[in-house]
Amino acid sequence: MRIRRTVAGALLTSAAAWGLSGCAKVEQRNEDVGRVGILTELTRDPDATASAPLSPMGGSRVEGTVTFAQYGSIVIVRAKVVGLPPHGDYGLHVHQARSCSAVAEAGSGGHFNPGDAPHGRHGTGAHHAGDLPNLRADGEGNAGNSFDSRMLSIGAGQASVIGRVVVVSSNADDYKTQPDGNSGKPLACGFIRLDGRPFAAPTR
Repeated sequence: MRIRRTVAGALLTSAAAWGLSGCAKVEQRNEDVGRVGILTELTRDPDATASAPLSPMGGSRVEGTVTFAQYGSIVIVRAKVVGLPPHGDYGLHVHQARSCSAVAEAGSGGHFNPGDAPHGRHGTGAHHAGDLPNLRADGEGNAGNSFDSRMLSIGAGQASVIGRVVVVSSNADDYKTQPDGNSGKPLACGFIRLDGRPFAAPTR
């Protein structure tokens, strides 16, 4: 009986060690391709977090929140938006502007673009750092999305989005029309601040 228990314990210990090793390899593969794995999120606090509460623009009823969580060189972006016209696709971008009033005056152009790249599709080929995946609204006008980016930062440096704005646009981004993907007028806008800070000063 004791032998069986000893063998069972050894097998469980070995399986646990193998599992942890396997998880570590998966997490490394995720990092290599620019993703943050679930194990990292569960076992590590992010290096920094930021958020942008979205307010309606142009008479729309669109609002929500976009959050940013930095893990090393990768930022997880999560968007939750309500009040969209149902069953549609809508552009989502970080803009160069420092205020939503500047976006209202300039229209939908001026995506965040520290690398001076052409407009394009997030995660594929050349594109603005601020070019993010489209949102898709359900039958009640709600939309959510979560994705990772190595082109954005919420720390210091040129890639930092702190003090910029994030905008939901009235059309889907076609990922090719220059300079803004023909994404239309802004429906909602939010100023990106570091969490826990009442005000984020512009950074260079």
